[in-house]
Amino acid sequence: MPLTAKESLLFQRPELPYSVRCPIGMMDKFIRRRRFRDFTDRFMAVFQSMRDQNMQYFIGDDQHYFTQLFDLWFSVLERPNFQFEEGDEALFTLGGNIANILAVTPFRNGDACIKKIVGRDGSLAKILHLYTPRSRLQMPVKPLFDANPMLASLWYSSLWNWADCYIDEGVCENYKYFLDNMDDRFEPFDANLICGYFRCTYVDNRRDRALKRMFNASIEKYCSDVVIRNEPNPKSIAVVSAYWNGRHAVYRAFAPYIEEMSRHYDLTLVNMAPKTARPPVTEPFKKVVHIEANEERIDVSAIARNDFQLAYFPDVGMSQESMYLSNLRLAPIQAMGTGHPVSSASRTMDYFMSGAECEIAEGAEENYDERLVLMPGLSVHPIKPRYIPSGAPPQDRFVINCPWMHMKNNRAVAMAMRRIFDRAEREILFHVFPGCGASRNSAYMAVIQDYAAVLPVDSVVVMPDLKYEDYMERLTQGRFTLHSYPFGGGTTAVDALVMHKPLVVLRGRHEYNRYTAALLKRLGLEELVADAEDDWVRISVRLVNDPEYLERMTARVAEADLESRLFRVDDASSLRRSFDTLVRRHDEFKKGASRKPIRIE
Repeated sequence: MPLTAKESLLFQRPELPYSVRCPIGMMDKFIRRRRFRDFTDRFMAVFQSMRDQNMQYFIGDDQHYFTQLFDLWFSVLERPNFQFEEGDEALFTLGGNIANILAVTPFRNGDACIKKIVGRDGSLAKILHLYTPRSRLQMPVKPLFDANPMLASLWYSSLWNWADCYIDEGVCENYKYFLDNMDDRFEPFDANLICGYFRCTYVDNRRDRALKRMFNASIEKYCSDVVIRNEPNPKSIAVVSAYWNGRHAVYRAFAPYIEEMSRHYDLTLVNMAPKTARPPVTEPFKKVVHIEANEERIDVSAIARNDFQLAYFPDVGMSQESMYLSNLRLAPIQAMGTGHPVSSASRTMDYFMSGAECEIAEGAEENYDERLVLMPGLSVHPIKPRYIPSGAPPQDRFVINCPWMHMKNNRAVAMAMRRIFDRAEREILFHVFPGCGASRNSAYMAVIQDYAAVLPVDSVVVMPDLKYEDYMERLTQGRFTLHSYPFGGGTTAVDALVMHKPLVVLRGRHEYNRYTAALLKRLGLEELVADAEDDWVRISVRLVNDPEYLERMTARVAEADLESRLFRVDDASSLRRSFDTLVRRHDEFKKGASRKPIRIE
């Protein structure tokens, strides 16, 4: 029986506890009467309502309610006569919400249920539903694909969205295990594919390219019947992006370079944003075409015939469509930018356009499958925040800002925070800003619980998703900002500098953990840049324990000339000059065996 009108209305009221919205007594009655379909429909409705409402807290007796609900759900899954039906694939879409709420009940995960049903006929779908990054058991992946490659593919692409932070040690180890055990029978038919492709770098930034190559091989196979007919015009360039709207950081960071390039080339915007998204900025393009993917196929008819000499992808890996198109040969020359500054690992992506100030030229092939092109400067225009600091004084308690999107909250950085806490000579409080990711999959409470396993519960405040102005106001409460690692940030670093907060940075060997260090070097603040974790901790502890040092560094940040050193576009022609070189010398570069970076003067 589908949900009644009354039930549907109750699910739309987030102020009500779930014991009112979907009573346990009713769910228990469904089981006793063997009405498993009615139970399953309402079980999914519970977690769909969480997904729609971005639930962050339990209300009333919700924690006890969910303990009872999962107890009933496990009893259903343990019944041999219960099998999933068509439509129950939605459980994989809801897997993040289910796993995160299960994590904050006494069960923690579904391992006990897996142990009871493993080996039974017809148990594969149930096992895959229960086998999550929160599991404390590890199952061989190959037999799952042996049993049903399509179902195992759905599980594998979905599980990358089932944990939103990597603080818990078991979650970290499981994701590394999943990364190492992708099966070559994987089928990329599900939109969740983008999660694994995007997130694997945050799980393990040394082995991510190997997984991406396997994803790409699956995409190539999946798109093998797509035919692109290209008749290149040396003056025609495509800009391929899902985020070319006036408010997005990708647009704001690259727009000056595209504007200048339009004076020399005929530009086409290949807009990959959904039709429901904010409309793209259409100037200065001569033509705009739209590409959109669904769960069955990506429609490339708008560019199946084109005259592009070069296709430029500012933000590969940030959208499902960008994954597919970056594995097609749209143009003789294909280059990517630093919107998400990680190698695509695609065989059809020729060049990685980056800034000479950020990169290490020696050994660049260790970071990129593409050939690195070193442009003068940063390769991206630092975005000036719209916010004007209020000048509000910080809190009495010593607050340290940690403005890290959810995937940047990881085990290594949490353990380093513990070292800072233990060496601090005053009471400190970490303000963590994971953004919308922690609430979208009902992960907020699980993130708090994971931090509480590493740090005293009263030493960390995990912020809910905040509006921009509220987020910036919260930053005023901090004394300084910790930069995330191994994957750093760009916009959040500029936020800290505009707010006159010292910024402690751990510099690595990739663009994404060198960009902010380059900003500080420009400002004469390299004293705040560490090259090892011990130094990152040491500088942070000194800012906590030495008031004079904190005051001096705060004053230096406040006196830094951000307008001329950061927010002025250094060389808007650098991207155009780079493309001039690639168009003129691409054949030469491809014939040669060298993989050394190409430096643009």
